[in-house]
Amino acid sequence: AIVGRIIHVSKGESAFGAEWEAEPALGEVWPLLAMARGKVPLTLHLGTVVYGRFSLGDAASAMISNDWHVNLLLTADFRKLRLALEGYHESSHLGDEYRDRFPGPRVNWSREIVGLWARYQVGRALVYGNASYAAIDARNVGRGAVALAAEHYGKRGAILGGTAQTILALHVDAQEYTDWKVTWSGRAGIRLADPIGRRGFAFLFTFLDGMSPQRQFFLQRSRYAGIEVRFDM
Repeated sequence: AIVGRIIHVSKGESAFGAEWEAEPALGEVWPLLAMARGKVPLTLHLGTVVYGRFSLGDAASAMISNDWHVNLLLTADFRKLRLALEGYHESSHLGDEYRDRFPGPRVNWSREIVGLWARYQVGRALVYGNASYAAIDARNVGRGAVALAAEHYGKRGAILGGTAQTILALHVDAQEYTDWKVTWSGRAGIRLADPIGRRGFAFLFTFLDGMSPQRQFFLQRSRYAGIEVRFDM
């Protein structure tokens, strides 16, 4: 998927402070190997995602930071329930333009994390739960994390030879290294897709209130709202 966000940061975690910023992201999860079939299929997946944050108030649109995830997931699928065991690498890098403008140390953020996911389907809604632990942590800060999320997809309607449906999602998480301060985020909008619902485009309103998702500023609070466009290929 390709995602782009234009957001107004009212509580800025970086030295730019409150301003308009852009956040592009590129990521996908690919099934690699069907390890078991039958009533409970087991599948191994590979996932990657990278996203960066850019200042739109800066004349050079300076990159503030970029963050990377690479993960392996083993999923078990039941009728309405999916369970997943996940292991992933997480790293973060301060932008060179940002450091040139605001000299200071970079955060050496590199972690190897293991976690458990559960997803349950209730009608057209999906409910998620997650618990994870950083087995290897270069910063040696609090290693635990928990998250809850819910997504609701409206009934598909026909439009221009494809389909359209509404999306409403809420995500709540807390990290041990922030003393379990809660971060809220959400999005709402519409998705236009092909007749089978695989490839599509979504236009969404998005918000976040809590701790910074940029790991270079992992102890700073953040608040933003804006628009998001998403292309599912």
